[in-house]
Amino acid sequence: LADIPKLIYPLLHKDTRVINIMNGLIEEDLLSFLRDYEGTKDKDLLTCCTAIYGGMALICSSRPSPGLVEHTYAGLLSAGVAACSSNTKADDEAHRKAYEDLWAPTKVDIDYEPSLLRGRWKKNVWNLPFNGISVAMGGISVDVIVKDPGLRHLAYAVMDETIEIANKDLSNNGYDPSWYLGDHEKKIMMDLSDNMGFYLPSTTLDLQRKRPMEVQYIFRKPLERADRLNISVPHLETLVLEIEARQRINSLF
Repeated sequence: LADIPKLIYPLLHKDTRVINIMNGLIEEDLLSFLRDYEGTKDKDLLTCCTAIYGGMALICSSRPSPGLVEHTYAGLLSAGVAACSSNTKADDEAHRKAYEDLWAPTKVDIDYEPSLLRGRWKKNVWNLPFNGISVAMGGISVDVIVKDPGLRHLAYAVMDETIEIANKDLSNNGYDPSWYLGDHEKKIMMDLSDNMGFYLPSTTLDLQRKRPMEVQYIFRKPLERADRLNISVPHLETLVLEIEARQRINSLF
């Protein structure tokens, strides 16, 4: 993540928009790295480009070899603005329209998130239980998780803890309860998983193929956020500790 600013900065100008499609709570660090690189301190507005979007792909796909992508289920790509050069209601509409216009000529199913923070937590309602349990159990597929009564119960428990962190985080950032996550999001993610069939999440594939694992921003950051917000998340904490142990034991950094 720290390398992104130096890679993209030569390509940026005042009218550029960047969509960063990655899992996890990345925006805080990414924007800090970018501002350090350009030597600015403003925590709200960008000077290097028009907008940076955070993108989230709710899709079952993998890349078994260079140039080959296997897509087995789903495919929603959602995004919201992480930071921008100006922040008015007109700008908000322009950011939405630019995102929608980008994908209009394609067959990609898209959604715009008015709150990227909420969008990240909504994606975590799937990532943390299913990606987490899959890796912690040594590499089992999603269909095994949903069919096993104990693991299904654990997935619901991690969902509940994730939603509790999310809503406290949203509250602390000025969102009223109408923005909170709840049973609706849980049902969407469990229904998705019930119909997914055999699928190995990206972090599980990294574990199996002995490649560096995405751990810090997908798993550790939400746990740190819970600690910062003084929320007890014993199920999530156990999963994260198990995942980090597998990362250390196999040197997958």
